Amino acid sequence: MFKYGVQCAPEQLPERMPVVFRGPIAQSAEQAKQIGYDGLELYIHDPKDQDVAGLLSAAKDNGLEYCGICTGLEYIFNKLCLTSDDPAVRQAAVDRLKEHLDLGVQLGCPVVVGTMRGHIPSSAHYKEYLGRLADGMAKLNEHAENIGGELLIENIHQYVSNWLNTIPEVGDYVRSLGLSKVGLHIDTHSMHIEDTDPYNAVRNYKDVLKYVHFSDSNRWYPGGGVIDFKAYYHALMDAEYNGYITAEYQALPDAFTSAKLGYEYMKLMERAAEIERLNR
Repeated sequence: MFKYGVQCAPEQLPERMPVVFRGPIAQSAEQAKQIGYDGLELYIHDPKDQDVAGLLSAAKDNGLEYCGICTGLEYIFNKLCLTSDDPAVRQAAVDRLKEHLDLGVQLGCPVVVGTMRGHIPSSAHYKEYLGRLADGMAKLNEHAENIGGELLIENIHQYVSNWLNTIPEVGDYVRSLGLSKVGLHIDTHSMHIEDTDPYNAVRNYKDVLKYVHFSDSNRWYPGGGVIDFKAYYHALMDAEYNGYITAEYQALPDAFTSAKLGYEYMKLMERAAEIERLNR
């Protein structure tokens, strides 16, 4: 029913960053296919510097596809932010995300907008910053419509971003935008921290739900913490979601082991949910 992706960074990043595979994409693709994954998610910055032919070849050679592009490194490394107080930085962020959308169309996958929304100085500025973000998303939506791309806004917990943390906050915002190419992307690790009823949140926002990250309570692979993933499968099935579930977590104890344990656990929980639903 579901397809499974795994996050990959073509470069070496700090060990505790929630990225499963690091290094040459061909190597990551080979390992992902060996385990059983269906797709690769890219965690990149500076999309024009990417070897598109190499990316496409790595996926094709292993019978994989691309399921998403995550853009947080643009904020971490290049300080690009859609809500910056500097209009020039906001425009540069939009321009860079357009490049990500261009790459996404070439690879056949959506683009995630997460930490590039930045931080708000205080709750008193909430509406102002929502407006700045809406302005940027409208520009990006127009570009996405023109080229056939897709954008996703992700919920992020308060220790990384100080606003738009819960699924109702992000889901309501996506609905309020009413943009044809913008959907909701959920992350179970953030939901475990922020949401009081995460499973019903999945059901309640099924109309805008487009993409899913699975990561356990401690940012380890699913099954490495305390999150009830079987309950998530029931919620996703109730919501009639049939897209990608992508592994995004720390590569502990090592990349291959975590990717394998996470994949096997997710498949088991999916099957367990299916059996329970048959018994109903």
